[in-house]
Amino acid sequence: MKRYNKQQVMNDAHRLYKNEFQRRGRSWSECLKAAWRWEKDAVRVREEKAARLDAMIAASWAAHNARKNEKSNKKEFESLSSDAVSYAMGYGRGNGFY
Repeated sequence: MKRYNKQQVMNDAHRLYKNEFQRRGRSWSECLKAAWRWEKDAVRVREEKAARLDAMIAASWAAHNARKNEKSNKKEFESLSSDAVSYAMGYGRGNGFY
């Protein structure tokens, strides 16, 4: 995989060299060095951002798997009788509620 975008480096260097306000008396080699510094910083930031995203996704999956493996067959109404559960759910009231 290509790590540095050389076309962007050259475009930045030319833009910096042509603009008198940004140039501030720098030579072409100094403008090119500045453009390379910008590109290296940009690559470093992109890699750090991707690493943070990967870590966040891995932590999210770990939490998801931990919750999934806790008790998937937990009975919510195990202490209640079936009549109490059906009454709580609205079944069997005799008033036409279903």
